[in-house]
Amino acid sequence: MRLEQIDLNLLLTFDALMRTRSVTLAGERLGLTQSATSNALQRLRDAFGDPLFVRTPAGMQPTALAARLGPDIGDLIDRMRRVLESSRTFDAATSSHTFRILVSDIAQVTLVPDFMRLLRAQAPNVDIVNLSLPLRSAKEALAAGELDLAVGFIPELGPDYHRLSLDQERWTCLVSAAHATIGNTFTQDQYLAAAHLSYRPPASIHASLDKLLEAQLDGRQVRRRVALSVPYFSGLAPIVARTDLVLTAPSALTRAMTEMAPVRIVPLPFELPPIDLNMQWHDQTHRDPANIWFRRVFAASYAERTLAPEQRQVLPHD
Repeated sequence: MRLEQIDLNLLLTFDALMRTRSVTLAGERLGLTQSATSNALQRLRDAFGDPLFVRTPAGMQPTALAARLGPDIGDLIDRMRRVLESSRTFDAATSSHTFRILVSDIAQVTLVPDFMRLLRAQAPNVDIVNLSLPLRSAKEALAAGELDLAVGFIPELGPDYHRLSLDQERWTCLVSAAHATIGNTFTQDQYLAAAHLSYRPPASIHASLDKLLEAQLDGRQVRRRVALSVPYFSGLAPIVARTDLVLTAPSALTRAMTEMAPVRIVPLPFELPPIDLNMQWHDQTHRDPANIWFRRVFAASYAERTLAPEQRQVLPHD
């Protein structure tokens, strides 16, 4: 007999009869009427060319052939159930899943430490790969299932993508602690006349800063002098500390950099719209149990950043 010659639902009937030794109880187990179960048994007999189960005072007893087939078919049914149930659940404590994320280097400095602490406590065998991708490639990777989550100051990706806002940041300026001409505040003219350090990572909103400034200044042309433009976070704090350059960046970044070098934060002399720190994922993974768990842990890790160290704990993920 070939596999394609048998209705696999009949194997469920076979397994139920092996376990219950009763047509009535097998039907109840499968949600079938007694007549439907009897019909399925007859189809099994026709397919195998054997009675399979015979009626006795002790119930429906398996024939020699059924007794030989029983353990293997039962094991097959159990494995199929485990496969189907695992597709609806995610056991973080035992999983060895690898998640692929896009996390900006700002988020890597400000979010990833607490995230990894929670993740290591809940899922010690889960691994993380942080990919460096431009925005268009990240969008395509999310849609292709090659990227699980994108986190940072990321613009809206489109209608097939889900978005959760984690927080809103403000634009601030960072200058050397020993800057010769800029004090605790500066004017718009001072800002526009200064030499600037422009930080432009691959997938972020930093490239839109000049457009935001133009809009704020009633559309007149704003041309900051960008003396240095860099795509990476590493080295930003020492560059600011040792030069007269002005860095304009989200407050999360400038706060982190004050702990890295002798620099200080100066308010931006313009009122710009707040920046949305968010995470985004594609609709194809929206209902995936593993992705749901992963998103919850990341969001929980961000919420926990505001707690004092003694208040922090492993937050539940369901």
